[in-house]
Amino acid sequence: MSRRSLLRGAAVGAGAVTLPALLTACGGGPGGDGKTITLGSNSSDPVPKKAFAEAFSAYAAQSDGRKVKVNTVDHNTFQENINRYLQGKPDDVFMWFAGNRMQFFAEKGLLHDISDNWQGYKGFSDALKAQSSGADGKQYLTPYYYYPWAVFHRKSLFSERGYRAPKTLDEYVALAKQMKKDKLDPIAFCDKDGWPAMGTFDYINMRTNGYEFHKSLMAGEEAWTDKRVREVFDTWR
Repeated sequence: MSRRSLLRGAAVGAGAVTLPALLTACGGGPGGDGKTITLGSNSSDPVPKKAFAEAFSAYAAQSDGRKVKVNTVDHNTFQENINRYLQGKPDDVFMWFAGNRMQFFAEKGLLHDISDNWQGYKGFSDALKAQSSGADGKQYLTPYYYYPWAVFHRKSLFSERGYRAPKTLDEYVALAKQMKKDKLDPIAFCDKDGWPAMGTFDYINMRTNGYEFHKSLMAGEEAWTDKRVREVFDTWR
């Protein structure tokens, strides 16, 4: 984003702490006073909201008088309204997701090229840079955090039934089948908002069909009716 005027905004999403560099580059957008950076946040849950607030306060204390004005919106509401948000008057910086979900908006011209910022970044892997890049090879996102998805199991049940935690997908599937034979539901998760099911599909598809196929599927280059996709749901069942 450098210190030149912003066009629309830029995304923050998955990886390491380069927040000061990104925020310092912002604040000069339309209507900006050069000292206040507006930030659209979808971190509405108490714990991450508090953590981000502390990071922004630390930045303000160490900067040359710059302040961060945070606009926090409920996570799901933020996602549902992202199109309208970006085509209206978005904040200087906003939180969003890496990869295909970012690239879509970059291709629409709704994000700002921050490749010059990336020239000074250190510690990012090639994979993180690729996830922060649009189809044109330019960077539109600065990784800020990432998180793992985990499967939790009840130790008392495993001890009672003699189950062992699986180390491979094949062992995982075999254990699930055994649990079904034992009249148990192998997997349960909350899916009120829909995205946990989609995320679960992502992981099974990547493990079953590979990362490149998954990327192509997300980019619309592979059909959702493809036999390989159907096999993912067969595995899930």
